[in-house]
Amino acid sequence: MTNTDNQLFSVEEAFNRLGQNKEQGCLLVTKGADLIHIYVQDGFVVRAHSAILEQAAAVEQALKLKETSYTWLRGSQPPHPSKNVYLSIAELSAKFGSAAKPKMIATSKLAGVKKVEPEAKFRYFLVPQDRPTEKVYLTKNSTVIGRDKTSDLYVDNSDVSWRHCLLDIQARGISILDLNSTNGTFVNGTLVRDAALNHGDRIELGPYLFTINREAMDRP
Repeated sequence: MTNTDNQLFSVEEAFNRLGQNKEQGCLLVTKGADLIHIYVQDGFVVRAHSAILEQAAAVEQALKLKETSYTWLRGSQPPHPSKNVYLSIAELSAKFGSAAKPKMIATSKLAGVKKVEPEAKFRYFLVPQDRPTEKVYLTKNSTVIGRDKTSDLYVDNSDVSWRHCLLDIQARGISILDLNSTNGTFVNGTLVRDAALNHGDRIELGPYLFTINREAMDRP
């Protein structure tokens, strides 16, 4: 990405391109007195800060501010590299970007009359191949699977990336997003980056194989 790209893309689009291209530098986002530094490298945010926010909160601020401008500082690195963090750009974009906003469905021809998409009707769980009687319930709308012990679902294997993939539950169903993993995410034997999942699909992460299942939620 070049410095002139800020005439072509929104901040969110530029942020996503930096993740896809795995560039290194600083995305400097500005609006009035607001100034947000987002240092990226190899598909990760390694440091982010504004006057009052840091890391993921600062990225969220940058993606949600309206009518912002930005400058791309190629090759720029934050001071004190030993303090770097590694937050997946794909994960942050899925969590804070426009695609993560609740969708509205028009229910009338009258302007402004809209209905919120209904809540999910199912509970989803994973069944590990080596433990077919076990149910690993997905208790969050967004579940990160990876080798990082802070992941929502911890998998201890060197073939699984630090933060490997994200399972996202919405009213219309469940989907999977690869978080720029080293060895890739496979669904039913096919390498995917972003895909909808169906009941019975098999998810493969390195040597681990899970089957996605669902059950109807109890209603009061």
